[in-house]
Amino acid sequence: MKRETISYERVLYYIGNVSPMYFAFRIKLKGDVPEAGLKEALAELQRRHPLARARVEMTADKKQYVTDENTGPIPVKEFDGGGIDWKSLLKQELLTPFDIYRGPMIRINLIRNETGTDIVAVFHHALCDGLSAVQFLHEMLLFLSGEGAGLKPYADAPVFTRLIKKEIMDVIGGRELPPWLKNKEYLKIELKPPKEEPFPRPDFALHHWFLNREQTRKLIARAKEWGISVHALMGAVVLKAFAGEFGETQGYTRKLQSPLSFKPFLRDEAQEYFGLFNGLLTEEFDCSPGRSVREIAEDIYRRLRDKIANHTPLDGYYFFNTYFLEGIEDPELYYANRPPSPMDYDVSLSNLGRVTMREVYGDYVVEKLYGPVFSAIRGERVIGVNTYGGRMFFTCIYDKDCFDHSTGSRIIERVREMFREQQF
Repeated sequence: MKRETISYERVLYYIGNVSPMYFAFRIKLKGDVPEAGLKEALAELQRRHPLARARVEMTADKKQYVTDENTGPIPVKEFDGGGIDWKSLLKQELLTPFDIYRGPMIRINLIRNETGTDIVAVFHHALCDGLSAVQFLHEMLLFLSGEGAGLKPYADAPVFTRLIKKEIMDVIGGRELPPWLKNKEYLKIELKPPKEEPFPRPDFALHHWFLNREQTRKLIARAKEWGISVHALMGAVVLKAFAGEFGETQGYTRKLQSPLSFKPFLRDEAQEYFGLFNGLLTEEFDCSPGRSVREIAEDIYRRLRDKIANHTPLDGYYFFNTYFLEGIEDPELYYANRPPSPMDYDVSLSNLGRVTMREVYGDYVVEKLYGPVFSAIRGERVIGVNTYGGRMFFTCIYDKDCFDHSTGSRIIERVREMFREQQF
């Protein structure tokens, strides 16, 4: 397998070489995982998914490819649970660079303890998104428990822009190029040799919690009663907490970033592919004290629904990947000189929804699943959510140098209290 990277992958590979651009999951597993059995399960996954064994290759004429030639096995490390906890290990792993030119770009860590095993899995974000990572972990446990025999290998590394359903391509392919692509203003920057700088090591704060089955059931029922999505309800709760902290000094118009999966727009055969299939949608909302959580949630739901129905931001990512690098001879030099995107939103709410993980895989029981946990840099605040086994699992990560720890703890406690008490 060898194919050229698209613009989306290439910019994430560039960022991941100069700063963290990774994410992780923690699985709390009841049962002892044998190292040899896990390595064989990972080898099966690498045979099944080309990107799980991929590395990056650059050519003299500045082209970039992913290839599965001359790559090794996914590394596995073991730790004693008496010496390190999963949160400390996860934070360390989010600061450890991948060598994209050697590959592979996945790492698995085992923390053994008296009651079972913690699995901390780390992925380069240019390689895949959160839902693909969950699919990977689900299949890893299938192979580990001896249930993966029916999973067949894929021949090629997928690219989401080539998998968009025909009826959707008929719509977005007929649209005019957006103004930023027409006028090419983004090309008008001075290209200077980049300065050599050390790989940053932000001081992450990491919070985690979960809603039990009854709390989760009530939250889902409330969203259904209001005729909105669970994501909109969660987003309103989070923005309400941020408005309560910053509204008086910064204003009550607050901004939510919502990572979205593109898989609903892709052909059926793409649903179990492992790769990068997501985009971002960012919107501002009025969170004034007089507005209820329900009013904010209905606003979030309506505006996100309308944009997604209009294939936003899918069309933006399609145009970006199809045309953005035209006229750029050295993309890495360009990215080094391009101003970074502003982190002007309150929080990125990465909600995976109900995930494919089972509770039982042979002799193994998955007790908890936390993630995705992203390497939050340059002022990012990211809340990762997944719904597994009838419960919602949350993580919140941010750099303590960019977002005061006491402030962050106070906001998260407000969010947790509203979720626990259903105070909306």
